[in-house]
Amino acid sequence: MQHTTSSFKTSDGLKIHTESWLPDGEPKAVVLIVHGYAEHIGRYAHVAERLVERGYAVYGLDHRGHGSSEGLRAHFDSFHQPVNDLKQYYDQIKAQHPARKTFLWAHSMGSLIGLTFALRYQDELAGMVVTGTAVDGDATQPAAMIAIGKVLSKIVPKLALIPALPASALSHDPAVVAAYDSDPLNYRGAFRIGIGSLLIAAGQNLRARARELRIPVIFMHGSDDPVVPKSGSEYMYMSASSSDKTLQIYPGLLHEVHNELEKDTVLTDALNWLDQH
Repeated sequence: MQHTTSSFKTSDGLKIHTESWLPDGEPKAVVLIVHGYAEHIGRYAHVAERLVERGYAVYGLDHRGHGSSEGLRAHFDSFHQPVNDLKQYYDQIKAQHPARKTFLWAHSMGSLIGLTFALRYQDELAGMVVTGTAVDGDATQPAAMIAIGKVLSKIVPKLALIPALPASALSHDPAVVAAYDSDPLNYRGAFRIGIGSLLIAAGQNLRARARELRIPVIFMHGSDDPVVPKSGSEYMYMSASSSDKTLQIYPGLLHEVHNELEKDTVLTDALNWLDQH
């Protein structure tokens, strides 16, 4: 396996950190991982390694404001920014593997970015693995708070106000929780007003447009996810027009199903789905 790091400049001049994990031979397909809020692509190394073992080329980037990429921590001025960054990186990857199918593996906030990307460019994708989708993020907040946040996001979008959830919401594995808390590349500050409003709006937009999704997709969610409810995955599964769609709810699992004690089962399910496609 060949693991490399690199970077590219966005259209507005930010340096974006990227990583790739490549098999020694020609890959059978490409998987582009889209990470979640307040984390970075390095946390998916174990996922990438499993994919490479099966013959996939794996790529990922740290979103602007995340991990080793430039930008104000955990902040987007617009939701178009991370989607456009992803397209810029996708085009680079596709140029390297023009004859290979490309899949997205998108988690949590990354599912919002990935699904928005897919609705724009789904003719270029072979399918998606979506974990812990956050399209129902507004279901966890009172309507009055969402309304106030929408107003404040126009006035003080960079204000960090909402306390971060404890890492114990991510996984039952104490090693994962400890590693998350001690990782300096994870953002552990309060949630900024602006990005909170952007993510809620992105989820609402995806719910409204869910029937436009027509590529093969598997939605995977922990039944006890305290970050975003499984209803988001259930809604997207029921509403998508895809003739080839799968919903997998894992009883008792939390938000990061790929980092749970049962991760081997979860990763095997995802790998088998990818192999079939």
